[in-house]
Amino acid sequence: MIPTLTLFLFACNSQTERKSSDLNSVESSTDKLINREPVRFFPDKKGVEKYDTLIVDQQVQVTIIKTDLDSYVKFEYDIEGKKQIDNYRDAEIALTIKQKAQTLLDTVFRKEQFSKYGDKGFIDIAIFHNYWFNKLDNDKIELFGVISKPETDWTIDFHHYFDLTNRTLTFKQEINDEE
Repeated sequence: MIPTLTLFLFACNSQTERKSSDLNSVESSTDKLINREPVRFFPDKKGVEKYDTLIVDQQVQVTIIKTDLDSYVKFEYDIEGKKQIDNYRDAEIALTIKQKAQTLLDTVFRKEQFSKYGDKGFIDIAIFHNYWFNKLDNDKIELFGVISKPETDWTIDFHHYFDLTNRTLTFKQEINDEE
């Protein structure tokens, strides 16, 4: 009976030491997390932005919906010797064009669709920044989009032109010669 009691006490003591060791390990991991520099997201939370443009005299409605994605581009830098990580959320752009309540165009754009205008390395480090309605002129809707590397002026700027007459969407890259 005494050997069984001794073995039981030894087993309990061993479990207590292991739990204590596990607790120290958890505290050590927690300390590492607390001392780490914060990771920031831009925007902070995923969201959806919707822009409607109505051109009453031609009964045209242009709807642009920008939806933040789970994918992001990481931007790392040092501030006073401490590492900072900023994550810029990528987006997709949904474009719908209606005239007299009839849908003429309903499509979604992602940055990967523009890879022939920028090398793969650029597309991997860039986000679909935004997309805007610019104007309606002579039955052509002009839209403007920007794909950019965060915190730089490295961009692909482009125009989309939608012809209301023949319902075609054309692309023109905006070349900036100010270098």
